[in-house]
Amino acid sequence: MLVRCANQVSPTGGPRDVTPPRVTLCEPPLFATRFTGNSVTVTFDEFITLKNPVTEVFISPPLKAPLDNRLRGKSLVIKLTGKLDSNTTYSITFGNAITDLTEGNVLKGFNYVFSTGDIVDTLSLQGTLVSAFDHKPQKDVFVELYLNNNDTLPFDSLPLKVAPYYVTKSDENGYFIFNNLRNRKYKLFALNDLSGDLIFNQPSEKIAFYDTLVEPVYFLFNRNDTIRKDTLHPGATKPVAASAKDAEVRRKTDSVHRADSVRQMRSKYPSFPLFLFEETDSIERIVKSTFTREAMVLFKFRFPVGDVKFIPLNFDSVVPWYLPEFSRLRDSVTLWITRPKTDSLLLKVVAGGRVIDTVHLEFQRKDISKRAIKKGMGEQLGISSSAKSSGLNQYKNKMLLSFSYPLALWNFSKVLLIEDKDTLHPRISFTDSIQRTAVVAHKWKEDKQYTLIFPDSIFYGITHISHDSIRLSFKTKAERDFGNLVLSMNMDKRPGQYIVQLMDEKETLVYEEKVVNASGKIRFDFLTPGKYKIKAIHDRNFNGHWDTGNYRKKIQPEEVIYLPKIIEIRSNWDVEEEWD
Repeated sequence: MLVRCANQVSPTGGPRDVTPPRVTLCEPPLFATRFTGNSVTVTFDEFITLKNPVTEVFISPPLKAPLDNRLRGKSLVIKLTGKLDSNTTYSITFGNAITDLTEGNVLKGFNYVFSTGDIVDTLSLQGTLVSAFDHKPQKDVFVELYLNNNDTLPFDSLPLKVAPYYVTKSDENGYFIFNNLRNRKYKLFALNDLSGDLIFNQPSEKIAFYDTLVEPVYFLFNRNDTIRKDTLHPGATKPVAASAKDAEVRRKTDSVHRADSVRQMRSKYPSFPLFLFEETDSIERIVKSTFTREAMVLFKFRFPVGDVKFIPLNFDSVVPWYLPEFSRLRDSVTLWITRPKTDSLLLKVVAGGRVIDTVHLEFQRKDISKRAIKKGMGEQLGISSSAKSSGLNQYKNKMLLSFSYPLALWNFSKVLLIEDKDTLHPRISFTDSIQRTAVVAHKWKEDKQYTLIFPDSIFYGITHISHDSIRLSFKTKAERDFGNLVLSMNMDKRPGQYIVQLMDEKETLVYEEKVVNASGKIRFDFLTPGKYKIKAIHDRNFNGHWDTGNYRKKIQPEEVIYLPKIIEIRSNWDVEEEWD
């Protein structure tokens, strides 16, 4: 018989702890009345730590002095350094600050509530906070309630001058809720606070506001059971130990069941939607200015510019020295510099007849290695086309040529187009005033292979660079490769002018947009198969684009509405949708 020793391994330590800390005791008790002390102690079943207490832990209504949070063993001691008002219900919100010391499991949604009066207020108010432009949920944004209790300030100016009376935060779904409110009417406001004072006093702070006063109601369901009693055996003095696996299964099952139940209960009560936006600064400013590459300077502005001039201060400008190229919305402009050897610019920028800035820019040339010069690898003029790798959609798009610089010299007559066995000279013409984009006019056949040939040095850019011989091959599409969308819009309930946009599923690209003023059918033809979103912008001021809001003028951002489904386009198929 053979005898063999056991294989020795390191102990695993058991299953990983995934349970957040649990509150075992509060002193004074939760929902205590006639509170007269200056501190609160919350004890947990394990050692904890506080993460980001400055932004996560706050008391509502706010005190003039900040809370003083200290850890003592398994207890958290909160000192109330400010004076408490009489007959007032206070709620200390901990957000995601409380985590266990070892694994970092977060105790979410714990609030400590007490009252300095005889009763605890029991009314609630809920809502959602989303981006005004794309309806994406906005998390960790302060949502505030104001009472009309200031004798020296107008009610509407309170968010601009003083801290709110009640405050909470939106969660990852943009949902927010106030509990333990008194029966009063409130102004509802949201603030992405950058200064830490809960006051809207910086132009870059995003805000949202509700048009009318709001009133809380009583939510007829159990409060968040933050101190749960475990089941004990008869005569036992401690909770019965359960396996980690059983505890995890119970935790997941209970959390899913409770989340569904709470969601259903919340849906029975009023919900106030808020749309977060950033106000437009009324003063035009330059957001970015850079010497992108040789002879190319980019300026980005805070909002679209009309008449703009660039006056050089480091050289005379008797003759034109640049070609301007504006973006579609005119919120940026590229200066293509035609003046030779201009590596430094000192410019005075004038917009709307007012000097908005003086800018100094310098171009940093990159050293080209001797090996690159020997191989002729210096900078060359780039030529690209609108025919993507998937082919040219000739039913909707023109065949466009784009040059990396505006052209100073060109000879379109030498461009060749190969179609099957035929070699043609296509008609080519510029589509812009600075000679950087050209269109190739030809009667394209479907499902056909084409090649454009550009012989060596038939184009010269404004910096006198040219190109080697270039071949651009592409294929046209067949009509059966596309699908069509017919959208029937009923605007009887929402009259006005709308900008209807066809976008990809992630909203990273707008394929088409149409301006609609009345009910009827609109078509999006020859669409590449895939999934699409439909978005409508209520263009209140008829300027052709989305506009943000203004709190002082009581102007909400322009309304954005989504078709409540994703459209799937298939090849050789028509999709019809109705939208009320």
